[in-house]
Amino acid sequence: MMKKGLLTLIVLVFTSSWAFSQQNAAEWQYVSYPELPFVLDHIHLDLTLESSESLIEGVGSYFITSRKPGLAEVVFNSADMDIQSITFEGNETEYRISSDSLIIQLPDTLQRGNTIEMVISWKSSSSYGIIQDVYGNMWTSLNPKARHHWLPVPDHPEVATTMDASINIPANQEMVFNGILVGDELVSTDKKVLEWSSKIPASVTGLSLAMGDFIRSNARSGIKEVSVYASEKALLPEIRDDLLSIAVSSMKEYERKLSFEFPYESLNIVVLPDNHWEEIQTGAGIIYLYQNLGSLATQLRRGIAEQWFGNFHRYLNAPDNKYEFLKVMLTGTSNIQQLKNPDELQSIYRWNLWEKGFDVLEDDHLKNIIRESLPQLVHQYEGVTDWNEYADFWYDKSGSFWEVLPEFELPESHTEEKYVYGVEYIYDEMASALTLVFEAKGEPIESLANVDVTEFGFTDTSHTEITFTGALDSVEVEISSGIDYLTLKQAYDTDLDIRFEEEKPFMFWIRQLRDPSSKNRIQAAEALQNFTDNPDLQLAIRDVLQDEDDANVRAAMFETLSVLTKDASGTEETFLGNLNSENLSIQLSGLRALANYPKNENVAFQVRNTLLRAERDTVFNAALDTYRQIASVNDLLTAAERLGQNEQGDKKAIKILKVAAPGDTTNTSMMMADRYALGAYPYSIRKQALALLIEFEENEDYWQQTLKILQEDRDPRIRHLSLDAVKYVSLSDRTELLENRAKEELDPRVLNKLKELQQ
Repeated sequence: MMKKGLLTLIVLVFTSSWAFSQQNAAEWQYVSYPELPFVLDHIHLDLTLESSESLIEGVGSYFITSRKPGLAEVVFNSADMDIQSITFEGNETEYRISSDSLIIQLPDTLQRGNTIEMVISWKSSSSYGIIQDVYGNMWTSLNPKARHHWLPVPDHPEVATTMDASINIPANQEMVFNGILVGDELVSTDKKVLEWSSKIPASVTGLSLAMGDFIRSNARSGIKEVSVYASEKALLPEIRDDLLSIAVSSMKEYERKLSFEFPYESLNIVVLPDNHWEEIQTGAGIIYLYQNLGSLATQLRRGIAEQWFGNFHRYLNAPDNKYEFLKVMLTGTSNIQQLKNPDELQSIYRWNLWEKGFDVLEDDHLKNIIRESLPQLVHQYEGVTDWNEYADFWYDKSGSFWEVLPEFELPESHTEEKYVYGVEYIYDEMASALTLVFEAKGEPIESLANVDVTEFGFTDTSHTEITFTGALDSVEVEISSGIDYLTLKQAYDTDLDIRFEEEKPFMFWIRQLRDPSSKNRIQAAEALQNFTDNPDLQLAIRDVLQDEDDANVRAAMFETLSVLTKDASGTEETFLGNLNSENLSIQLSGLRALANYPKNENVAFQVRNTLLRAERDTVFNAALDTYRQIASVNDLLTAAERLGQNEQGDKKAIKILKVAAPGDTTNTSMMMADRYALGAYPYSIRKQALALLIEFEENEDYWQQTLKILQEDRDPRIRHLSLDAVKYVSLSDRTELLENRAKEELDPRVLNKLKELQQ
């Protein structure tokens, strides 16, 4: 039985997956009280986006009001970008860059309450701030402190502003920004300009844009516009409609629960294939749904909750366990699925924990206090909000200060224990006597177990009930002289879960092949694999096959037939014929059987064709398992090359490489893996290829060159994973590589791993 797991906040934080140990929380956490002697009233942006170069070129007009007398300079944040000029009323001013601070000299001191316009021109293709995937999508990161890698701005949750933007993009693309789309003008055959506006102040940490081959679908929730942007190939129309419906209903539900309307002018939902290691999935009025994280509906409900608790209320230390708790509190746990987490994102990990454990949180008083307080919390706080402010509020209500979340226990596993019993049939045909011997294969049953016995005779069927118990028990069964066979079934009136492994006489199994129940016929077909020495078995199986209509039963019979025939000449034709069946079970049984013909060229040819043409993963996997048994490593690699010529075959080619690599003495598999790891392929393929290289490629010269390339990759996950290969580099070269990369790396998770490897 599974023991209960007591989970506290401390346990949740310190016993998570490896991703948290790699994440430098201090690098991502914002300071509590930044130096902000000015107010950013408004931003007007003129942007040009070039996805082919992952480039944002911009001119920003910033309207700033001094909060103190004699303001002589302002400090923005800027990193990994080219600042081209900073001007006031057309005149350039002096500026300097220190670390990630852009220090700008004002032309004249600005008195308290006075406003000035500042214009900054820049270019950025930052791999930390701008994300580009292999599908042609380009978007900006919402991870903490990522904003100032594509936009010069005071990058802190305390800074909120209105904005409008004029964005120049390719005419065949669509793009998304915060606020409302107010203009769409084609300015040439290949360019258009989109106008966006946000009259409601939004935190600069919630700013984001996305561009791609999107189709836009709209709906309304009251006066709020809701839009879904996704590639036409990515979402079926009915799924797109479902997302719009869920968004509208969730917004209304949360507005009702909170007595507070949706905090932004519109909701823009962007559907993308891959999360790209993005810990933060929502900005101000914008939500990113990633198909590799699982249920889009769950992501959407969570993202809408985050519009209030994460964007309207903003946090200095997101992602954080406590704030995921608030999202679960608002969304509830009905109609919610656990999200997938292939990259071990902490935000998703913590969401899944609370979604799983929320209903068993023992402190109902706490849950009720928090649930009832959510409307008041939303009304009372705006902008940067600290957990202690929440805790103070709850203290006034309850007299208890919840600095950390309370303990909760996950429910015990209620999987019923399965009892396994071998059942030996001692049959005296002359005396028409049958004794069943029940022997426990594991834990025995201590109480009486009831078993329904059905006797099938030539003209009649009869039922009786017997009981047994303990580790070893024998029971005499009354049978007629005309018995054909007998079946056992656990009685319906018992709560026990019992599996019987029966040893029946040969003829009982043969006759059971014509049982009315397909389940019993499959049992008989499988059991007859233990009678391969009986010369009558193959004929009996083929005779029954002529009348069998159930595809699953036929598949089981073919499995038994393959055990009987093995590699006998001519017998392969039966199983080759199965490859053309429309039934999956029969196809699979045929493929498995053909593994018995390793020297048959026709079999190898047909299995290879199935491997190359398989549309179902189950068929491909079965074909690969058979082909690796009957073909050489070179044959496998040739098949992988053939699949790699097809855009849809890369995932299958990687599977073949995994099988071929351990036995490959030609290094062909490593050359193919290199192509996939360094090429423009989806991350899921690159990750597997890189893992193969790290496991099987030990050449130091190769890794000295390849690591430099991989460490400059735009995908931080590739940079992180490739560091596992430094073990193949000499100590001196390794030290130099790690030191140089640590100076240039911007992602705190990769930087943390670099520092650990330097120790």
